[in-house]
Amino acid sequence: MNFIFATGGNRFQRDIAYKVVSEMIDTLMPRIKTFEIEVKIRKFSKEDDAVGYCNMLDNNREFEIEVSRDLTLKDFVTTICHEMVHVKQYARKEMTDDLVENGNAVWKRRKVNPNTKYYDLPWEKEAYRLQDKLAKKVWDADVL
Repeated sequence: MNFIFATGGNRFQRDIAYKVVSEMIDTLMPRIKTFEIEVKIRKFSKEDDAVGYCNMLDNNREFEIEVSRDLTLKDFVTTICHEMVHVKQYARKEMTDDLVENGNAVWKRRKVNPNTKYYDLPWEKEAYRLQDKLAKKVWDADVL
């Protein structure tokens, strides 16, 4: 059984986060039933150049997603979808992102050049390519 927790933000945001994460698990990884995902809804500083993060914790079934609480509803849902693509990538071992600490990263068994720009990273390309389609699926399925 998957465990999904949402903390921070307001009750409405926590409810939306729970529903979107549940839908993304069903869409992207329907066979996996052992996730533990915490969504932390928080205020991001002005120095943050992102509105969301995905961190794998102890193993490829435990994750922490951070999302800015100051987003519009559409951007909030889209950001969670984007971060859930990263959960899928980690869970299926499509990527190992050790670029920051050791300059090592692997995408589908191929080493990634440590000088690759953020938007050119293959896992980011996939997440950006899918995020709007997945968010539209959430809206069309009346998940919210």
